[in-house]
Amino acid sequence: MKVETTIAIEADLLKQVKVAAKDFRNHSEVFEKALLEYLPKLKQKSQKRKLTREEEIEILNRIGTEQREEILENLKYQVDL
Repeated sequence: MKVETTIAIEADLLKQVKVAAKDFRNHSEVFEKALLEYLPKLKQKSQKRKLTREEEIEILNRIGTEQREEILENLKYQVDL
């Protein structure tokens, strides 16, 4: 069942919809198509994905490398006691 509604969007965005509407029957179809494609992606982004072991290791190695480089840089400025 379709429901009529009113929305407010930026004028530039509406111009893009009008251009895209040439391939559709009307503006509503453009909005429906865009929302049908975008909303599932939005839902996926909002659900946190558990990192794989390999991803965790890669992140830890990257952070370790960055910290090592920072430590070595700081040690250059240390004075011999």
